[in-house]
Amino acid sequence: MVRTNRGAIWAAIIALFLGFAAVTQVHSQEVYSRSLNLETPSSLTTLIANLSETNNELRNEIFDLRRDVSDARDSVANGKGTLTEAQRQLLRLRVFSAQSAVFGPGISIKVDGAFDERALSDLVNELRNAGAEAIAVNDVRVGPKSYFTGTADHLIAVDGRPLRGPWTVRAIGSPDVVYVAMTRTGGIIGQFELIYRSTHFAVTKETALDLPAQVAAAR
Repeated sequence: MVRTNRGAIWAAIIALFLGFAAVTQVHSQEVYSRSLNLETPSSLTTLIANLSETNNELRNEIFDLRRDVSDARDSVANGKGTLTEAQRQLLRLRVFSAQSAVFGPGISIKVDGAFDERALSDLVNELRNAGAEAIAVNDVRVGPKSYFTGTADHLIAVDGRPLRGPWTVRAIGSPDVVYVAMTRTGGIIGQFELIYRSTHFAVTKETALDLPAQVAAAR
């Protein structure tokens, strides 16, 4: 039973990651397409190079995850694996699916000024592409099925919960890796600065972030 559970846990984790790899690759391109007509030839060259690099990273990630699937299946078939390993993978899955609160280092991005739900969705997807393990907007945890909508009074709602700006997006992950991914030349923050010229974006590394678990979506 333990070995079977371990295989099921691995399968669930890999399915979630592969799903995100496919979806976020599409969504992360949307913000770039909105700003292409604002670019100079030199910055377009940089942007193309960055997009190519992102695509290569996603392909490598998918390859690694598929290899993990194979390893997990072999482990189950050979009778390997322990309860401790299964519990560790279950904990990882709960964090990834936003069912558990999580504490760790990462980055925070403060958005002060005009912004919209589509841009926020782009930002969250780009953070996932960069390796963020857990994300929250203000005090609302973002999960795999979270959705972003605008409201009549120009707020942004996350899972039906209206949030007033300025918005702070907190992401747990490697601070150095995620920070560079967000702030590199031609990256998403640079694109936002072209689109939302009066909006201020502040990206900072954090040694300790405490993100809550996701609560049931508002109806």
